[in-house]
Amino acid sequence: MSPPTNKAELLEMMECGYTAFEAFLAPLSEAQLTESGVSGDWSLKDILVHLATWQGRAAQILEAAQRNEQPQLTPSIKTDEEVDQFNHATFAANRSRPPVEVKQDFHASYQQILAATEALSEEDLFDPGHFAWMKGNALWTVAKGDTFGHYDEHKPTIEAWLARQRF
Repeated sequence: MSPPTNKAELLEMMECGYTAFEAFLAPLSEAQLTESGVSGDWSLKDILVHLATWQGRAAQILEAAQRNEQPQLTPSIKTDEEVDQFNHATFAANRSRPPVEVKQDFHASYQQILAATEALSEEDLFDPGHFAWMKGNALWTVAKGDTFGHYDEHKPTIEAWLARQRF
């Protein structure tokens, strides 16, 4: 898939990615959503928590950009090890949440990142030098990385797990 070249393309890619991922998950039962082992100990529900959490963090970055501020996320995550620690802590903190609640959070976090993206200008999103704290990267990569890019990262693992199941 070619990267977006403007805001309209980015928004379309976000919408298409979200809609496709939702459609992919829609026929799955609660048993399928809560069965561990999809990715390590994670269930599909745990992957949705993970995706929702990262969508929420990305939305906070985009919202800070709207205010022309450098994001101040807690915890601050700079290394792969810190990413792994954050993911593990998120998994542990949300393990017992019901699937319906997790799905609602996934939807709400997507709406949050979509609204934050819509509120930014094309220059904000596509000029790699616009925000010094992005260190030469265009802001649209944040939206991609935690929406359709992130779904695409996890979908093959989910598909492989589903192919092995006998639900």
